[in-house]
Amino acid sequence: MPSDPLPALRESVARHRRVRQKATLELRSRLVNAAIGFGAFIATCFVLHELLPAPEIEAVSDKLRCFKAHKDEFDTIFIGSSRIYFQIAPQVFDRITAERGTPTHSFNFGIGGMHLPESSYVLEQVLAIKPPRLKWVFVEYDELQTNWSFQGQSSRRALYWHDWRRTSLLLRKLTGSGTGWLWLPNLRKIRDIVLRRESEQDTLRLLSFHAGQFQKNFTNVARASDVLDYLRQRGKTTPDPKYLGATNDGYVPLLKAMSPRQTVTYERTLTALLRRNRPRHLSPYTLEGYRQCADSIHDAAAAAIFLVTPTLTEFQIAYKNESAAPGMVLAFNDPRAYPQLYRSDVRMDQGHMIKPAAEEFTSIVAEKFAQLARQNEVR
Repeated sequence: MPSDPLPALRESVARHRRVRQKATLELRSRLVNAAIGFGAFIATCFVLHELLPAPEIEAVSDKLRCFKAHKDEFDTIFIGSSRIYFQIAPQVFDRITAERGTPTHSFNFGIGGMHLPESSYVLEQVLAIKPPRLKWVFVEYDELQTNWSFQGQSSRRALYWHDWRRTSLLLRKLTGSGTGWLWLPNLRKIRDIVLRRESEQDTLRLLSFHAGQFQKNFTNVARASDVLDYLRQRGKTTPDPKYLGATNDGYVPLLKAMSPRQTVTYERTLTALLRRNRPRHLSPYTLEGYRQCADSIHDAAAAAIFLVTPTLTEFQIAYKNESAAPGMVLAFNDPRAYPQLYRSDVRMDQGHMIKPAAEEFTSIVAEKFAQLARQNEVR
């Protein structure tokens, strides 16, 4: 009689089950090991990032050192690009505010080419010093910049501020993802980016650039040089007048006016601006970036004031989708209201004034600020 096939079948099924269980356990073990390894890598990157000294960034590090050495003295700071660096004179500002009954001691933290979001990162480094007398922080107010050309895209300057807070805001703007907690990319924009439509030709490059900078910054690429720079700069006490100015308050005036050829171009551009008079809309990503700045300033128990400098851009600032400004905005970019700041003989170029106009601009800012302070409107 034929033997019963059931025991053999049961043994075969049991054997296959044991093989599958073993394979499952091995796969699970590999996944757990991979997760542990990845977690350890992330933790190591994070710890190293916190322990390694801050990178030496030209101009930025000099001003941070000077401000830290005198942090007990200053109650007012100005943060922004060269339009702050070369155009806000702290001594003039302090003299006017003292005369108007709101004495200040201010420091110019303007840096050439430093726009949002780099400026928000530097602002956080300044606030981390915890200046005990800080009351007022002026932040240059302009559109969030996704392009980066200052000092080249491979420079240390292009890398150090690319943390997740700044990078995610840039990636959201580039992909049209909104500013809510849930990322919802604009599908039409993504399609145009993938197809490299004319309006989005540079977007893919910028996405790759900013994501790559974040990855390199987080994983501490080439940070050994920061240790050497730290050791070299540790004993440095003399500020560099190239960045700190003659009075160590961060202001360096421009002295050379435009050439006749530049003047012709400037006058033509100014005339076109006055005729055009269109509103300039700020993106929701810009407003989110400045709200983050305002939150950091308020957390430091200081008041945030956003400053629009005299430039040749549309001077009526508008907001999309019923968005509101992130705080008090003082705008001085209207050639009709401030014609003395737009004369070609007091300009170096379309974005910058030379010393006489810069100090007059500083006086106007100080007068407006002192008036608002007396009325308890600066909070």
